[in-house]
Amino acid sequence: MNVFDLYMSQSNQTASYPDPLTNKTAYEKVTKLRYISDDRTLETINIRVKGKYVFLAFHNYGACCTLFSVKVAYNFCPGQTLNEHLVSLPRTVAPANDSMSIPIQGHCTNDSVKVPGSLHVYCESTGGWNMSQLNGRCICKENMQNVGVKCQGKNVVLVNISCSSTMALKVSTIC
Repeated sequence: MNVFDLYMSQSNQTASYPDPLTNKTAYEKVTKLRYISDDRTLETINIRVKGKYVFLAFHNYGACCTLFSVKVAYNFCPGQTLNEHLVSLPRTVAPANDSMSIPIQGHCTNDSVKVPGSLHVYCESTGGWNMSQLNGRCICKENMQNVGVKCQGKNVVLVNISCSSTMALKVSTIC
């Protein structure tokens, strides 16, 4: 029988991992990984993480196959700023297994203020932001304008011209 059992233990402490040979009760069986063909068999298993640390253990029944590698990865919604809304979103670990989206409160970028509406968006299990519920935004503070994704002071040029036999030109810039 060409089968590997995958076991998992979760914890919020890193003091020491539980030895799967002597502490079998610390692990729960997640799934069976079956050998399917002569080629390398690739299988993706989604695991709901409940603890801060995850320990994996594999049990081989004496199969005539080898476990070459294990890749552990997770999806996340990237930290980003929504240009037209001036709303900043933090990098957020995505929920597992198409479970409920995680509501995230966006924040106004520097030198901007919130106008009425909600800045909530949702982090999906795929690692993408769902902005369908975003109905608020931020605007730049007074005397500032949105340049890219930053509020910057408006360039105001004051020109004073005085007429005389020689023309004097004074230019002041406020940024």
